[in-house]
Amino acid sequence: MKKWLIVAVLLQGSIICISCKNSNTKGKPAKRRPDSVVMVNTDTMIQATDTSIIAVAMPSWTVFERFNGKYAHDVKLFDQEPLKARLKALLGDQFKPFLERHKTTPPIAVENAQLYSEGCRPHDCSEEESALVIDMKKDVLYAGIAIRKQVHLFSEKGDTAYPVSLVKWKAKFNE
Repeated sequence: MKKWLIVAVLLQGSIICISCKNSNTKGKPAKRRPDSVVMVNTDTMIQATDTSIIAVAMPSWTVFERFNGKYAHDVKLFDQEPLKARLKALLGDQFKPFLERHKTTPPIAVENAQLYSEGCRPHDCSEEESALVIDMKKDVLYAGIAIRKQVHLFSEKGDTAYPVSLVKWKAKFNE
């Protein structure tokens, strides 16, 4: 005698039916068929009307690695693209004060795919300064401006996980 077991399960809007056939014939090993799974066709997806893919070119910062150990003024760091346009967009009306505070500088440091440059206004170091970090892996610019020791930090993409070098730079104004 053959017995059938049918189970229907409702799972997230889809009905799954599982059927099993059991045979009680003695002496012969029963041939087993795999359980069958029937998916009922239901459309729970939202149709997207805009299927166009737009390629966005990410700038390569690798050319900036050659600035390691050089001075920002000598390599015209703030005239280099895409840095110049992006830094202007990031700082807005603070772009000019940033540059005014980046006249006297130590050499640029490039380490762990991050370019770091800091500077100060001549004769006003420790009060009137600015700093820049380019995270070349994340493609994010970070900038800091100190005006009379009051520090303001800026970052692209709303990223507030500031690099260690910028955090250390900011900390010296709190001492």
